[in-house]
Amino acid sequence: MSEKKVTYDPLIELIAYYQDKKTIASKKKSRTGTIEEILKQRIIDGDKIKLDDDLKEALKKFSPLEIINTHLLDGMKVVGELFGSGQMQLPFVLQSAEVMKSAVKFLEPFMDRSDSTSKGVLVLATVKGDVHDIGKNLVEIILSNNGYKVVNLGIKCAIETMLQSFEEHKADAIGMSGLLVKSTVVMKENLEVINNRNLKIPIILGGAALTRRYVEDDLRSIYNGTVVYATDAFAGLHFMEKLKTEGVESFKKEKIKKLPIEDVENLTGAEAKIALSMENEIHHSNILPAENIPTPPFWGSKVVEDISIDEVYRYINHAALIKGQWQVRKGKMSEEDYQKELKEIIYPELEKLQIKSKFQKLLQPKVVYGYFPCQSDGDDLIIYREDKKTEQLRFTFPRQKSDRYLCLSDYFASIKSGKIDVVAFHLVTMGKRASEFAQQLYSNNNYKDYLFFHGLSVESAEALAELWHKKIREELGFANKDAKEIKRLFSQGYQGARYSFGYPACPNLEDSTKLFELLEPERIGVNLTEEFMMEPEQSTDAIIIHHPQARYFNI
Repeated sequence: MSEKKVTYDPLIELIAYYQDKKTIASKKKSRTGTIEEILKQRIIDGDKIKLDDDLKEALKKFSPLEIINTHLLDGMKVVGELFGSGQMQLPFVLQSAEVMKSAVKFLEPFMDRSDSTSKGVLVLATVKGDVHDIGKNLVEIILSNNGYKVVNLGIKCAIETMLQSFEEHKADAIGMSGLLVKSTVVMKENLEVINNRNLKIPIILGGAALTRRYVEDDLRSIYNGTVVYATDAFAGLHFMEKLKTEGVESFKKEKIKKLPIEDVENLTGAEAKIALSMENEIHHSNILPAENIPTPPFWGSKVVEDISIDEVYRYINHAALIKGQWQVRKGKMSEEDYQKELKEIIYPELEKLQIKSKFQKLLQPKVVYGYFPCQSDGDDLIIYREDKKTEQLRFTFPRQKSDRYLCLSDYFASIKSGKIDVVAFHLVTMGKRASEFAQQLYSNNNYKDYLFFHGLSVESAEALAELWHKKIREELGFANKDAKEIKRLFSQGYQGARYSFGYPACPNLEDSTKLFELLEPERIGVNLTEEFMMEPEQSTDAIIIHHPQARYFNI
């Protein structure tokens, strides 16, 4: 008798998971101890079970403000300490914040209008030109659930709007966030505007492109008020607590020690002549022309929409997702305990989220890509039309001023060679629905799910870029040189390289306008903002170079 074949249905598996979760929750034992201890522990554990019942019991003994300011905030304080010592991962910190938010919402109808739970006010925004908001939103979550009022002004925010809001809400400080290198320049300009107004507003700066040295050396030296660097949301919380308890005087400027810098303008005589000659000297890299120029399957661009999300999932960099986006890190845990947490908690969460995203079509992978004839001309890359003679546009890439004097144009056949080379471009997106769903989770105070989904959507866009780069290598005929393991592709285990605009080798975001002219990504729902950022956020572009010596480098 033949064995009956069982078909695996991920949707049934997903439903079963939530049923099991509900069953486990209903069987969870009630906590023991005083009502004060129970409330505090519910916050620490991120436990919503029977929360309303506990709060009703607490109201018999305490006022709503006592419950919030003493017992609930005590729980959030412990959460912060656990996070700081590496004993609690960020997703579970956010789960505690969800419980805190639910508790406050339950208690609000019992408060008098004169009651206030605000320990201070922070105006918060992503700076002008930047569309990234995950870091800023994490700051709001942590501060608002530790008793502070946060006025979140959103993304692409001008300094005038921040200053107006600061005055309107009688705020204590302004927090500025940004992901891009360009955003750090905008932050500096904002500080100069505040200086010109003769204001000394306490400022918190944070974001992936910032460094402590840049803030504490460069920006602190030019700003008349207090400016601090926040590595994470809890650093912002600690700043606000110190500001409110000790005052702005506790942040006295330390003497800035400047490193010696050889500035041509400060040199005289022979020194100046030598320096100027070095500055004006034209350098070239030692990159040799590619021996073989591949033949593309077509010229121009093409839209691809029928892409398997399961195939995209295969190319997700789990280290970048879990350690980077989700901030689940080993910290002070033993390797054994960390691997156990990944296996028993994190990877099951990832699998279930992937299934949900697939069947609810939360992630909708789309690509526009193409091949174009080209030649280099010094630091320029000339893009020709299909006749290979008429110039369509050109990119001017920056060149290293030291080291190997590299420039992206070096990887292409030059005008002098008489050869026509080929360059590929692509732009990938996970679709508008991903941004909308992430915002929906955040607005509904589903903080842990927001962190998880936002991270998955961003890394899925990166995975799609990795997948499509492989597709391009296949079409150009040298994918056989790829590393066999997908994991090794994340460290350039293949011939050539892809470079996204705004990053070290091609830092000018304005070049995205030329890519948009070539590819017309509006066809897959991606648009460019006035500040050359792509919307939806879960999108990424690249210039793709086939040259065997192409590697990442900094300008």
